[in-house]
Amino acid sequence: MRMTTVSLVTLALLVGAIQQSIGQSNSSRVANDKGITMKHHAKGAFDVKLQPLEAYNKNADAGLGRMSIDKQFHGELEATSQGEMLYAGSAKGSGGYVAVERVTGTLDGKRGGFSLQHNATMTDGAPYLNIIVVPGSGTEELTGLDGTMKIVIAEGGKHYYEFDYELAQQP
Repeated sequence: MRMTTVSLVTLALLVGAIQQSIGQSNSSRVANDKGITMKHHAKGAFDVKLQPLEAYNKNADAGLGRMSIDKQFHGELEATSQGEMLYAGSAKGSGGYVAVERVTGTLDGKRGGFSLQHNATMTDGAPYLNIIVVPGSGTEELTGLDGTMKIVIAEGGKHYYEFDYELAQQP
């Protein structure tokens, strides 16, 4: 179990470290089937705490595990989140995880909450990470939120996010 936990943390660090985001701030109006939305780019730092949880499948050969996620976002997203991660991995540079977390706070001054869904794999050291806003999960002033998030882990382990999102204008 300890080797799998180490593999997961290694997976998360490698995925984040290799993610490159070349986003430019934008704020433009877009008309689509949801009405008029505003495109935005938010970025900042975050702190994350992962804790092992009891796994459902306790077979050590399965390489499966479960962790809790607690985050504190800073910058244009001032929020906290809590979630859970399921992972499978090996010490050979391959593995994957899925996670869901609930984010609550303010995004560019708008209060509310939303959920993020993670899907990540690493194949022989080559990472893939996809984090999206769960459709329909936005509440309060974040109702109608849609977007994708990138995670960048800098040298020294500092975590950063880049969040490209659209928010339908409230009537």
